[in-house]
Amino acid sequence: MQEIELKKIAEELNISQTTVSRALSGNGRVAIKTKERIQEYLQANGYVLKNKNAEFSDKKTKNICITLPGEDNFAEMPYFQATLLSVIDYYATRDYNVIPIKTSAVDISELEKIIKHHKVDGVILTRTIKNGIDIEFLKAHKVPFIVIGSYEDDNVYQVDVDQENGCKELTSLLLKMGYRRLALLCADMTHVVTQSRYNGFFKAHIENDISLDTRYIFDEAGYPHRTAQALDDCLKNQIECIVCMDDNICVNVLNRLKAENVMVPRDIKVASFYDSSVLEMHYPPITALEFNTRDLGWTAAKNLYELLHGNEIPHRQLLGYQLILRDSTKRIERETGE
Repeated sequence: MQEIELKKIAEELNISQTTVSRALSGNGRVAIKTKERIQEYLQANGYVLKNKNAEFSDKKTKNICITLPGEDNFAEMPYFQATLLSVIDYYATRDYNVIPIKTSAVDISELEKIIKHHKVDGVILTRTIKNGIDIEFLKAHKVPFIVIGSYEDDNVYQVDVDQENGCKELTSLLLKMGYRRLALLCADMTHVVTQSRYNGFFKAHIENDISLDTRYIFDEAGYPHRTAQALDDCLKNQIECIVCMDDNICVNVLNRLKAENVMVPRDIKVASFYDSSVLEMHYPPITALEFNTRDLGWTAAKNLYELLHGNEIPHRQLLGYQLILRDSTKRIERETGE
């Protein structure tokens, strides 16, 4: 079988490309005789229609798409802003435009639209969701793309921070400081990063031979009302330290604690699995894991650029982290009896 382009079929049979497209796809009205004529032509010459997806990389737009979360105000969080800016900075000196769009776990219509009309050469996804429809869509259409995060598919190009080991190290530190009653406030558990951070928290308990009380693991805590419910439980049950999955959750926690006149670290300790300038400047500053978001976005942008130019890149690249111990988890004299 030999591939033939839709345009060539139309020219050979002296009919419009639209008619050929409708006849072969089954979408739209086309006379039965016209359909039969097209099929007879293909069979007689041993032709098959050339895969449209294979043509994607043949057209250069000098545009890159970056997806941001479309739910509520998540795209406005410092992490996503910093990632976007680092990607823009990388491509600014390479004569590429960066087009940001919003997607969600169940709605990738903007991504589908931009790919359908071939507005970009490649895509950077700023988060990964288990069995993500965005990833499956891009794979099906043979679009070059990089994900920031991890994904259970060795054929997907990934750039991530060692989330699991970082969160395990921070949790282990808290356990070794003598804190036993820990609560974990989680983000959306369908997000791969949430699962990785939870695994780190869980493994720290296993490795330190300390049982994990799952009653104090709260999901969907990225929303203020869920934070309030979780904190009521934590305070009622004398939790020693609240561990937050990210800075957004941590800010909600700190605001709620302030409203309840609960002092950090005197009354309760707080730590975060993701640092930001907000947590660093808070009083007291918050113990957290620091990831270089600029490096993360820059590396993803660089890898996509190399991919677009036919160069080999690693399928999975892990960047490092730094554990920042601050006053929010500090033991105070009243507790130690000193």
